[in-house]
Amino acid sequence: MPTVTGVIGISSPESSRYSLFYSSLTRVEKPPRTALAHATGACVSANRNKVTAQALDAGAEWIWYVDDDHIFPVDALQRLLAHNVSVVSGLYLQRDAPYIPHMYDKEDSSGAVYPRYIGPGDTGLKSVLSTGAGCLLVRTEVFKQLEPPYWRLGQIDSSAWGDDIDFCRRVRAKGFTIWCDMDVRVGHYTTGVLYPTRDESGVWSTILTEPDGTPIFACPAAQPMETL
Repeated sequence: MPTVTGVIGISSPESSRYSLFYSSLTRVEKPPRTALAHATGACVSANRNKVTAQALDAGAEWIWYVDDDHIFPVDALQRLLAHNVSVVSGLYLQRDAPYIPHMYDKEDSSGAVYPRYIGPGDTGLKSVLSTGAGCLLVRTEVFKQLEPPYWRLGQIDSSAWGDDIDFCRRVRAKGFTIWCDMDVRVGHYTTGVLYPTRDESGVWSTILTEPDGTPIFACPAAQPMETL
């Protein structure tokens, strides 16, 4: 990879998942000399380490880590870069109900983290303890302070993955602040199951649930539209 200013690091499973991700990433405004690095595989930390190595070898000044189940606003990258901070994420939600923000501002002695919920008037740049890594901009100066492997799994008992929480924790230990831009609002692709249902009085409605049956929302059954 030739010398570049920054790298967009895509992590995905063995097969890429969502065309909407690639469509949105294509539209994202990118600075000159921005390169793409794409790593695939079942281990998310291995993928992130691969794109990190490529970016460092290329002399990149920053890496924008993205996951292939996210949908980005056109100005997402430019807005994150404009903050000129070492680590900053866009705002997105966990993909499962109750869809809490993927940013955390409390941590207990066991290492479990607790979300920072969004409140009225929340906007702009906010400091947090950790965020997800699906839309995470990291200046490469950070890696000069860390020991490889930079991304690791199995360090956080309370998380199914934990690579992002562990990364943020080690970055904070080196004196860096983790930020989240509340105005860079990112979509998180999720799946659902639609069911027609009927109540005891015979009224039909449509219910959307998680794949495990957890209700998401219900609405009246579709009705014929009036014609002119």
